[in-house]
Amino acid sequence: MKLFRTSTPAASLNGLFRITVVAFEDKCNLNCGLRFAEVLKQNELFDVNFFNEPFSKSFLNLQGRNFFDFIDRGNKILSSTHSDILVWGYEEDGKIRLNFQVKNQYVIPNQWTFSLLDSLFLPLSYFANPEKFSNSVLMLIYAIIVAAIVPVTEEQRRHQPHILSEIIAILAKDAAPKDISREFMPYIMNMLGKIYLCNTVENLSDKDIKIISNLFDEALNNRQYMRLPIYYGCVYANLGQLYAKAYSSGKDNSFEYLKIAIANFQEAQKYLNRNYPYDYGMLSYHLALLHFELWKHTLDLQALRDAVSQLRDAEKVYSLAQFPQSWCHVEGLLGYYLASLGMSTKSATIMQLAIDSYKNQQRIYDQTTYPSEWADIQEKIGKIYYLLGKQNDDEKFFLEAKNYYNSAISVYSDLNMKAQINEAKKILSKINDYLS
Repeated sequence: MKLFRTSTPAASLNGLFRITVVAFEDKCNLNCGLRFAEVLKQNELFDVNFFNEPFSKSFLNLQGRNFFDFIDRGNKILSSTHSDILVWGYEEDGKIRLNFQVKNQYVIPNQWTFSLLDSLFLPLSYFANPEKFSNSVLMLIYAIIVAAIVPVTEEQRRHQPHILSEIIAILAKDAAPKDISREFMPYIMNMLGKIYLCNTVENLSDKDIKIISNLFDEALNNRQYMRLPIYYGCVYANLGQLYAKAYSSGKDNSFEYLKIAIANFQEAQKYLNRNYPYDYGMLSYHLALLHFELWKHTLDLQALRDAVSQLRDAEKVYSLAQFPQSWCHVEGLLGYYLASLGMSTKSATIMQLAIDSYKNQQRIYDQTTYPSEWADIQEKIGKIYYLLGKQNDDEKFFLEAKNYYNSAISVYSDLNMKAQINEAKKILSKINDYLS
């Protein structure tokens, strides 16, 4: 069997990526997970661990409503094995479904390139008899693993792009695997699109956009072979990611890319619904960002309302108890978006909601542990009161604003943050002018 080896000196890259293969849930007791782990060990880049502690894997049935168990169990295994990526396997009707889990997969803000629901189906016979794995199928699996891993070490950060480029070059010569039936193609096309997107995400050309879009479109053109609606929901989500990145790259037709990204994320939400809360919450978060961008382009208040609505949906998933830092991030954005909406509609009620969100954020960024962040939020709240004072010509709002700015300046003074002190004093001077 031909093995992949990077052109970089191999000795320095042995075991660069740590992979844990969890014992597969296969009804035939063929030890497919162990056999697959042995296959992966043949690649010098991978340090492969096989995890075989007994526990019920009923949550791997994606038609159930137990996705929390899927995520949480995987996170525990990732932590205990110190792995970069976890490979799950589940047998369905003579096929093996592979899913790939990495640390902080659904923590925001992040690139969110891979969803745990993104699946690769392959024939069960491959895993029962590993010699059936063709070079092209192995290359595809290698590429998925390398693309999905979030680099931690400096070695991983330096070498991951080059390794992925080399694998893609090999895959490009042999487009799609020829030794596999058409029913597996939509999953393969989706994964190929994700691999290409990961490889070009920092420098996305018009040619890249077309190639990647065609791969995802080909997956959707064969959606009749997809076993569950969530799988083509994943493809729409990936298309959304592609066009969101195309928009952020600042190309000439970026506004069109923005609208296409929103449309694809909205389509994805129809299938990746609240039964799959992590993906739904991630989609809601990214849709909020895009709707806010749409509002900045068009000044359409409905776009701003949609941004707030989507963030509210994300807030329900990213709770303070489970995702404190992500919750804090959402609350900060909500404060900003609600303040923008409140000023645009001249609504004191919405402005108060913005203040409430900023105060929520201070439950994480407290004055003792995060003094500079706390003071920055005090300024933001003070600015809202200042704007309310101007809008309503009401002294009590100016007095509130003054108190908040003074508290921020006091912390900045303790930290000797001169630039922040000067900026805060400029607004404080304007407040004093209104009060005098």
